Amino acid sequence: MKIVAITPNGKMDTLAIFIIDGLYDIGVDVIATDFGNNVKKVYTDDEIIEHSKDADYIFAFAGKHGYNGVPSPKFYLLDKINRPEITAYIDGSEYNWTSFPKINEPRINEKLYEKCKWYFKRAVHEDDLKRSKIIPCYIGARNSYFNNNDEFSNMKKEYDFYCSFGGNAGHVETGLRQPVYSYCNELDNTGFFNSVVGKWLDSENYFEIIKKSYIGISAWGAENCCRRMWEIISNKTCCFIQKPFIIYPNKFVDGESCVYYETIDEFREKLDYYLQDKEECIRIGNNGYEHILKYHTSSKRVNYMLKVMEGKNWEKLYEN
Repeated sequence: MKIVAITPNGKMDTLAIFIIDGLYDIGVDVIATDFGNNVKKVYTDDEIIEHSKDADYIFAFAGKHGYNGVPSPKFYLLDKINRPEITAYIDGSEYNWTSFPKINEPRINEKLYEKCKWYFKRAVHEDDLKRSKIIPCYIGARNSYFNNNDEFSNMKKEYDFYCSFGGNAGHVETGLRQPVYSYCNELDNTGFFNSVVGKWLDSENYFEIIKKSYIGISAWGAENCCRRMWEIISNKTCCFIQKPFIIYPNKFVDGESCVYYETIDEFREKLDYYLQDKEECIRIGNNGYEHILKYHTSSKRVNYMLKVMEGKNWEKLYEN
């Protein structure tokens, strides 16, 4: 299979990385416009147009428009390619189509909506599904979240819980990050728990701390999405998730593959409870990991997209 990919110009996009990894994982020949987001090879505009003539699909990735001066992806190529019947737009934005929390900006990029047959969106609200092309396509467990070497895999649980949002309460003041962080910090300061709170860690140490923790804490970041939950669950750690209202198939199940909370009082109550039952934390962490392997790896998400593009109903793909 050959897919022409109009990719974000250097700016990291979580959904783009996730999908691009999945394309490579299942052996797709990716003809990309720009490096970044784990793209392995890029092509000139003329080469892109030529490859589009016999491509199976065209994928246009959103990126973050105008982020710190980074140019938008090369969407002008869509008009030159002119194959909307095989074009999918992959919208990894939060809040609205620009990904910036501005008031009254639309959630849907109308220009790209008109240029594609499928509009895969990271943050889908119920109202979005009134638009016929909108298909939920949430982020998931990137390949880099897994570390399967023997030393890492055999690490023992050591910390009661881990909570950090960008080094402290987080630069994104959405959801319950501030009160969640404050309560975790309060518990940490008692000296009663062996916990890690608010420490900025490099990637290697970050995943090691997660792996060694019985409980990892996630709360909404941009909008009500957060990649932290995927990082935690990918390492067999029981994840506390501020319950999202965005729509995507095969969500985690409270008390089975994660622990959901919707208020700070519920968070405090559940954290106090699970800190007293480490075996239950281990069970939930293992179940969450198996749930990810079944539904939410890069290759699983790409296969989901391809089945939808073949005509399958996204709501019924995983019923069995």
